[in-house]
Amino acid sequence: MMTLSDVRKFAPENKTGKGGYSKQKNAASWELVNLERTDRATRIEHFIASEIEERSGYDCSVTRSNAPWDITVNLEDRPVRIEVKSAIQIKGQECQYSIKNVKPDLFDYLFIVLVTPEGIRVAWANTHDIRLMCRYKNEHCNGYAISLNTRRWDLLEYDWLYDIEDFPYGS
Repeated sequence: MMTLSDVRKFAPENKTGKGGYSKQKNAASWELVNLERTDRATRIEHFIASEIEERSGYDCSVTRSNAPWDITVNLEDRPVRIEVKSAIQIKGQECQYSIKNVKPDLFDYLFIVLVTPEGIRVAWANTHDIRLMCRYKNEHCNGYAISLNTRRWDLLEYDWLYDIEDFPYGS
């Protein structure tokens, strides 16, 4: 009888997993893509809160799981609401990602985290820009869906996205 140990022993070292993800390409992406959606989202939310605190010095707190937004950041003049949305590559569509359930009225800033086979991309947008983007889209019962393409991202076509270093004042 073949055991799990045997299966792992005879697996090729450079095996690529679902959607082009592999441990060899990027270990962090590989770990995240193999988590359950809720576990992946929770880890990413805590990472974003930590990054904001470290980079900006603003105090952050991750909200409870059923709150309308994910992180509260205490800016100098007021607290702001951060929503964190992450996505993995759409199956069978290289470079395509879908950010779902976007509700611009429930946040001040949206952090987008793409878990790509090559690594993890992080950017943010303010609610004003997200509302403009969603203006001509159909709103579903759980909010809007935003499609992103990493090739277009690389060509700087998403001028409404800012680097995490620029939070909260985009340049």
